[in-house]
Amino acid sequence: MTYSSLTKHTLRILSAIFLAAFISACSSTTKNKANLRVINNDYYQSIDMLCEHQAIEMDSFAQKSGQAAQYLASAKAMLRCVNGIQFPKGHPDANKALRLMAMSVLNLVKGGDIDGAHITLKKTQSKFPNKDLYFADYSSFFDTASALLNQQKLSRQQMAALNISADLRTEIERHQYWLSH
Repeated sequence: MTYSSLTKHTLRILSAIFLAAFISACSSTTKNKANLRVINNDYYQSIDMLCEHQAIEMDSFAQKSGQAAQYLASAKAMLRCVNGIQFPKGHPDANKALRLMAMSVLNLVKGGDIDGAHITLKKTQSKFPNKDLYFADYSSFFDTASALLNQQKLSRQQMAALNISADLRTEIERHQYWLSH
């Protein structure tokens, strides 16, 4: 054998050994949930932080002004921030997205777009099944939104089963009483 063919042969053998070692090192690594979570976070589409910040500012301005158009604009901005993003279990922005969508439902109600609020509430429930947000008094966001949007359709028993604030329950019952008498 000549020197150059010996070198080529040695390089091929060394390359094969290196490749085999590299492949076996990759396949022998144990995967635990913590490693998977870090690796998988790279594949999640995140909420644009600038979009979220602008939407929250718009909400703050709407609350100060009390203008229906401002509430509607902030609701649309919040929905734009989460539009087209999937939030599977373990998504790092899932809670943030749930809060944005919940705030948009309430802002649509405040802005007078009840049909839009119904649609957004259904989308929120389908995107986040078995999840809920709780107000400071531990009442449920989903129950509160359902009570606000379906108050004419709810019986007294259905109202009693909802986790809503006592003030809201009293106001809805008062409203139902005056509509029926």
